[in-house]
Amino acid sequence: MKKITALVLACLMLLSVTTAVAAEYQLRTSTNLAATGTVGRGLQKFVDLVNEKTEGRIEAVANFGSELGSQAEQVEMAQLGTLEMVVAAPGTGPGAWVPELLLFEFPYLFKDNAHYRRMLKGMEAEVTARVQPHGFIAMAGQSQGARHMLTVTPVEKLEDLANLKMRGPNAIYISMFNYLGAAGTTMDWNEIYTALQNKTIEGMEASPSMIHSMKFEDNAKHLTITNHIIACVYYFFNENWFNALPEDLQTIVAACADEAAAYQAQIDDEDQGAALEAMVAEGLQVHELSDAEKWVEACSPMQDEYRAKGENWSTFLDAMLAIE
Repeated sequence: MKKITALVLACLMLLSVTTAVAAEYQLRTSTNLAATGTVGRGLQKFVDLVNEKTEGRIEAVANFGSELGSQAEQVEMAQLGTLEMVVAAPGTGPGAWVPELLLFEFPYLFKDNAHYRRMLKGMEAEVTARVQPHGFIAMAGQSQGARHMLTVTPVEKLEDLANLKMRGPNAIYISMFNYLGAAGTTMDWNEIYTALQNKTIEGMEASPSMIHSMKFEDNAKHLTITNHIIACVYYFFNENWFNALPEDLQTIVAACADEAAAYQAQIDDEDQGAALEAMVAEGLQVHELSDAEKWVEACSPMQDEYRAKGENWSTFLDAMLAIE
């Protein structure tokens, strides 16, 4: 009986030690995007990797969509430490304090998605240097795919866009539309479907995956391949939390973030192609530009406009452009 009691006590002590180790560090993460999207699936991959590779020393969990509030609210939680990491678009995340991060969504700067992803990786240290005074460390930049223009009438050349009412998410997009001769307007993402339906707007722009996820093609049957902007997210860690980790755990977390970003890149490329094919099968008409160089030329003055905002904008743009 004593032997059994001793064995039980030993097991309980072992369980207690294991539980203590598992609870040593919490990694609460969140994104305002859906769990089913490629960024959401990448975040779940990251959480699973951290739990596996730290062997229980870090307990990681993920929240998706609006479970914890808006993106701005989630970013503030990560700054305050009620989240250890937030997945956010730089411009509308820490861009509240570092406005030049909006430049990640700037027209006609990058050759293609591969170039954009190289830039995201190459800019990690620069982004961290700018967000660190506000309590963040940046890792694992992820492309959300090249964006194209969905319209109610065909657009095959720049003149076709003239005066069309086009929805964009922020000031850079509105400025771009104005330079292209369209009438840019902002509106909430969740209002676009009805706005296209009742012709409050005549077009919008996003990646094929994003468009198809909301069925915007129901109300606008023309997609023009413009590749005008690529959008992204980064993992923004609470600086105090990350720096408090032992060096070995910092290395593991960073490696897991990189692995999750590589996974998201793979599934995002697949999803963009599948979404476009699905929309075409449902009647979407796809158009190629006959004067793509005119679109690039029309937007070229935007660089001078944004450099004029200050040295912080100009030096950040130079850092992005330096990465081939």
